[in-house]
Amino acid sequence: MTDKDGLENAEYRRKFSERLQKALDFLGIGGRGKFKWLSDATGVSQQNVRKWLSGEALPEMRKIPELARRLGVRLEWLIGDSGDMVRDDKTMWIPVISWRDVPRWLDPGSRNDVEKLDTLPFSGKAGPDAFAVAMQGASMEPDFMDGDFVVVDPGQPWKHQSFVLASAEEGTETIRKVLMDGGRPMLMLSNLKYPSQVDSERNRILGTAIGKVRIL
Repeated sequence: MTDKDGLENAEYRRKFSERLQKALDFLGIGGRGKFKWLSDATGVSQQNVRKWLSGEALPEMRKIPELARRLGVRLEWLIGDSGDMVRDDKTMWIPVISWRDVPRWLDPGSRNDVEKLDTLPFSGKAGPDAFAVAMQGASMEPDFMDGDFVVVDPGQPWKHQSFVLASAEEGTETIRKVLMDGGRPMLMLSNLKYPSQVDSERNRILGTAIGKVRIL
């Protein structure tokens, strides 16, 4: 880590602590009550949450979405000071599932058995069957980066240049971009460093990627 990286990380921790303090103040939680509230909300010791409020440390990334929900603020604001602080009533909370559970999620009969790893705020329009998966690898960069949460709606129709969830070889699923060629859909990779894969069978498209959530 360079000196510059260290300064940037310290500045981010400071700004995060300021946003966290502001959110707690908005809820009317003050004094030593802040430490207990954060500890109860996250399952982290009061000693460690003190470091969040002092700018010495950050919460684990996996805890921040739940923290934002408990605080009643927008995740985008808490992690990056983007947009309004307070979550509006139109924000949807999308369940995050693992890739291996995608087939079971797409089967209404087994959906209730799928483990929900987390929930993410989404301000776009999504149907009741929407879910999110974490992008893996660089094949869809720069449209989807490794670690981005891709929001998929199985009921959303796709069209030319849509990003879709498609079945791949050996029963796996992946994200692809649709390019229409004479009425035939081709499923392509975004990253030009990878050889594009082409598939013209419509029944291999399982849902439309309607957005993404990136946790910085």
